[in-house]
Amino acid sequence: MSVRPVRIDFAGTPRPVRLLGTVLAAVGVAAALWAWAEVRDAQDERDRQTERLDDTRRLARRAMPAIERATAPGREAPDREMVAEVRAANEVLDRLALPWDALFADVERALGPDVALTLVQPDPKGRTVVIDGEARHLNALLTLLARLDAAPALAEAHLRQHEWRVTDPNRPLAFTVEARWTPVR
Repeated sequence: MSVRPVRIDFAGTPRPVRLLGTVLAAVGVAAALWAWAEVRDAQDERDRQTERLDDTRRLARRAMPAIERATAPGREAPDREMVAEVRAANEVLDRLALPWDALFADVERALGPDVALTLVQPDPKGRTVVIDGEARHLNALLTLLARLDAAPALAEAHLRQHEWRVTDPNRPLAFTVEARWTPVR
């Protein structure tokens, strides 16, 4: 058995650069730069939104003392017109905050092919909804009532009024339904 001599080159000959390793390194650097840019953009957007929120709070604080000064002891109360405007604005805000989409989705799910609605009138203060429409036959109306009563946001659906439209050649059944509405927020 003979042992082959081992050649050790301490100076090292340069290895050829592998293309795959270079491409992967470049892709990694590019991905890191992209991620860094996205984080910076998100931080900038957060800073802009925080600044807008602070501006809004500052403006609200600036407007508040005027109302407080008007109602401070020894000063005259705000005029009735301003109080009425504030109440009306608060009522609009309360109406906008209600889950209208859920109500209309429940009503639409309750509809069948033989029922057409002519009016959906919710009353958020009274927690009721009045629905007017026409049905082709009595079973379609009864099915609508059952489906409305089973809807998550509606309960106690009942028929308030109904009449056959004898002047119409299709003779639809016109109806008015009322249901208790419990908005789920």
